[in-house]
Amino acid sequence: MSDDEWNHIIRSAKQGESGPWTCPECDEYAVELGQRFKQGHVVEHTLMCLACQAEVVAPA
Repeated sequence: MSDDEWNHIIRSAKQGESGPWTCPECDEYAVELGQRFKQGHVVEHTLMCLACQAEVVAPA
């Protein structure tokens, strides 16, 4: 797993980009963003590759 590549994707998601992104695990253009909300505010970002199921979760 490439932590630097995942960190780049996390930063871009936090800046408002909506993807999709290229997966650092399988190189497929299939990483999608999910967000968890609490009281109307994003509290967590989940990034998941729809091709290989690689996933990272980061606080908002």
